[in-house]
Amino acid sequence: MSKALLESQLRAALHPELLEIKDRSEAHSAHELSDGGGHYEVLVVTEQFQGLAPLARHRLVYAATAGVPHIHALSVKAMTPEEMRQQAAAAPAPKAFRLTAD
Repeated sequence: MSKALLESQLRAALHPELLEIKDRSEAHSAHELSDGGGHYEVLVVTEQFQGLAPLARHRLVYAATAGVPHIHALSVKAMTPEEMRQQAAAAPAPKAFRLTAD
């Protein structure tokens, strides 16, 4: 339930071009006070981050998710579409597609 609500809130507030949400709660289920949920990683790519410092971007994400219950940890990667394109262009091709030998 929280993952769907998290997605809904982020889409409504930030209108992202790309939104990825990974539920990492299972990795924390052994914690003493764990209730079995609430650990998420999000990648948000939106024009709304243009010109904002990383802290300001994270504040926008946290504000958008303030009403989502049972979030204990939220790892945020917040990028503009241009930053995403630059990152993709700079990433090395998988070995199967490289033209030179290592």
